[in-house]
Parts: sequence; structure tokens; C-alpha cells
Amino acid sequence: MRVPPECYQLIDEFEQRLPVLSAAQRRGLAWWVWGAVAAGSACQDAVAMALRPFFSSCHAVRQYLREWLYDGQDRAAKCDTRLDIDHCFVWLLRWVVALWRTSHLALAIDATTLQNRVTVLTVAVVYRGCAIPVAWCVLPGNRKGPWIEPIVALIATLAPAVPPTWTVLVLTDRGLWSQIRAVGWHPVMRIRPDATFAPLGQKRQRAVDLIPGPGHAWVGAGTAFKHREVRRRGTLAVVWEDGQAEPWIVLTDLAPDQLGLAWYGLRVWVEMGFRALKSMGWQWERTRRTDCERVSRHWLVLAVATLLALAVGTRDEDAEALGRPPAGLRTAPAVPPQHPHRSISLFRRGVQVLCWRLLRQRRLWSTHWLLPEA
Repeated sequence: MRVPPECYQLIDEFEQRLPVLSAAQRRGLAWWVWGAVAAGSACQDAVAMALRPFFSSCHAVRQYLREWLYDGQDRAAKCDTRLDIDHCFVWLLRWVVALWRTSHLALAIDATTLQNRVTVLTVAVVYRGCAIPVAWCVLPGNRKGPWIEPIVALIATLAPAVPPTWTVLVLTDRGLWSQIRAVGWHPVMRIRPDATFAPLGQKRQRAVDLIPGPGHAWVGAGTAFKHREVRRRGTLAVVWEDGQAEPWIVLTDLAPDQLGLAWYGLRVWVEMGFRALKSMGWQWERTRRTDCERVSRHWLVLAVATLLALAVGTRDEDAEALGRPPAGLRTAPAVPPQHPHRSISLFRRGVQVLCWRLLRQRRLWSTHWLLPEA
């Protein structure tokens, strides 16, 4: 098969960023990502049609893509090859950290489902209105089962990727307080509307009673909850925006003067990240896979393609904000340029630039970055 030069460039990038993959696995991942960008979809049939000119037949390209997702014993030519996705998570986050231009990082923990077939527990880096999956656990859908243990394992796996001097926020809905703090990160956890809180030097009261109503906010230190076994000392933020039915009540271990009132709102971006994986981007909702291992490997394609799209989109968006051509902006700006109104999502911008360069057989930019907004 004929390999386009851009695929070699991707293979070289993966050799540096994902060294746990074998040469054959890096090559297969490059084909998957190249085809997903060219097709505008990561569905197997769409990728196969985009790669068809480089293979001898439709069956050959489809079989190649399918077997990349299989264990060695499930392939037509059986072997001992195995792709352990769990080993890639720390390297994915290290890749993000290498491109990151500040020492503050926000992670969001959430779950997404594919109808009633599979559920994916995800840890993602939230960034400029989108999210980059860096670790995930795929579970059978529509079944009861433990979620806390897999998420704790993902956090422990990711912890070595971030320098200890960085400030890492973990946005989550309840739970995982001790596990997040154990790795030196800071939970930013939404708690129940009926939760109680005892501000320092004051009596315990309902958290919602700390503000008079919509249009107000309160931040202060104290002790959350009532029962001794679940008491949490930390900082509470109660924010009730006008027009909202109820306030956000957020607990963190950061000091009151270190907490931004709007920080928990970044968690909304993980939903935009799921939309990029699904209907607005890689069309993952069209897959028919139900095997959890194969779905997990397919998610590596989605995660890498999303990371590349957002990094390339950042350079293009920053160049536009500075009034310069993207080719002439070879280093990250000292501060994030102002984007008062983003008419095109960063993800869509990055996919368009990647697609344009691939289809015109232009080399991918060798320099890109991730520069979060203030």
C-alpha cells in the first residue's frame, strides 16, 4: 500500500508522544486518524472510503482498520500482539502537558453513553469550549456496576503526567474528594442543593441560605455536611445567576481567595467535547461496536484526533486574533488573544485546517500549542 507523506509525519509524532505503542500500532493509528480527518468522521466505513485509494481493495482497507482494534488472537493471522489502552493514558496527558502554555490545568470527570450498549467513564482536559479525553473506562451499558473504582484507577494512572508544581482542578459531581486530594490535585465538587455548611465562627445552616436569592454569590471557608464521617473542611461557593432555577453549590479545598466563582462552569465544556466525539465531529454514535475493549481502542483514535484538531485550531485562531497568517505564527503568544465571540468552534476550525492540509498534500504544522484562556 502507498503511504502518504502526512501519515509518516503522524507516525513520527506518535513515536515521540506515544512510545508505548509498537511500530505497527503507530502506523495503524496514523491511518485511522488520517482517514478520520479526511472523511470528517471516525466511523469505520467512512474512514475506509477515505483510505481506499491507498489500498488494493475496499475489503483490504476495511480489514486492516478492523484488525487494528482486535487482540492478536482475534485476527485473521493470529499473533500475541495486544494494545493495552490503559498504558496510553499517562502519555496522552503528557502530550497535552507538553503543549500546554500555563501551569493551571482543569480536568472534568463525566460519563457518556452509546444508547444502551456501552457507557464510557471519562477524564478529560477542558479547553476553550471543548474537551480532550485523556483517560476512559468502557463498561457495558444499561447495567448496574461500580463507577468509583474505575475512576479512582484513572486518576492514579494520570497523576505522574503532571508536574507537582502545577495547579490541577478536578471538576466532578460529588464523591472522589479524598482520592483527588491524595494525588495533590484540587477537587471542585458540586454538592446537593440541600447540603448544610458551617462557615468559620458561625452556626451550621443550609448552604442555599447563605445568599438572599438570584443575582448573588457567596464564598467562604468552613465545614460542609453534618455527619462526622463525611465532614469536609474546605471552601464553599454558592453562585445563583439571574434566570437560573437554582444556584450552583461548589466545594473545594482551595482557599477562598484562590477560587474563581465561574470555574465549575468549565465542566460544561466536557459536554461539548462529547458532542465533538459524536454528532458534531467524529460521529462515534454511529458505531455498532459493543465489545468494550474494541470501543476503548477506537476511543484512542477519537482522543488523538481531537487533540490534534484543538492544537492546530489554536494556532489558527490565535493567528486570526492577532491579524497574522497562521504560517507566520510559529510560537505561542505570551498571553491568550482575546476572542470576544467565537463564531466557529475551535474543534471545527482545527478539523477544517487539518483536512485542507491533508487533502492538498501539505505538511502538517510542526509547531502547535494549547494556550488556555484566562
